[in-house]
Amino acid sequence: PKILADIVESIAAAVYVDVGFDLKKLWVIIRGVLEPIVTLQDLEQKPQPVTMLYEICQKNGKKVDIEQQRNGAKSTANVYVDGELVASASSDQKDIARLEAAKAALHKLERLLPATTMIRDCYVGIDGTFEVEAAKQKLYAICGIKKWPKPVYSIVKDEGTPQDKKFVTAVQIATPSATLQMSGDEKSRVKDAENSAASLMIRALQQHKYV
Repeated sequence: PKILADIVESIAAAVYVDVGFDLKKLWVIIRGVLEPIVTLQDLEQKPQPVTMLYEICQKNGKKVDIEQQRNGAKSTANVYVDGELVASASSDQKDIARLEAAKAALHKLERLLPATTMIRDCYVGIDGTFEVEAAKQKLYAICGIKKWPKPVYSIVKDEGTPQDKKFVTAVQIATPSATLQMSGDEKSRVKDAENSAASLMIRALQQHKYV
């Protein structure tokens, strides 16, 4: 809506005056306002239980079927893997029942399907750094399957001008035996720096037989 554009324009103008008409300072301050709070990439990096369930089973040569039925006000979702019922869930909403059933199925299958099945092909980036496709999502999923706390990311290096930023991010995971931390390679975007840290953490987990 036009009113929102007017609000942003007014804020930018006020900040511009306040920093003495310095465009560089203006950009540093207003940058966060102009960036979307949630991007498509953010949404894609959050693992979806139903998608994850199909993906894991497909990699292990198993067939998944989710059947749903309505019983009065409740919707029930049943998850079948290779024809065997592995989990069920009920809710007033059909989508919620499907989501919860998929979560329950993932927890039930964790003893049968190794966490490493969540990791897609690794590759070397154009800058020579080690990368795992969608590493943040994969690391999040590994922690979920192993019942570890969610990974915690922190920026350990933030250098350069607004037009040429360089970031290094660290990721920390608390396992039952130890707290693990890994720093990634230097990247121009925070999201890429986080993916780099997650990639190296996944490789370390594999090398040390955590997964």
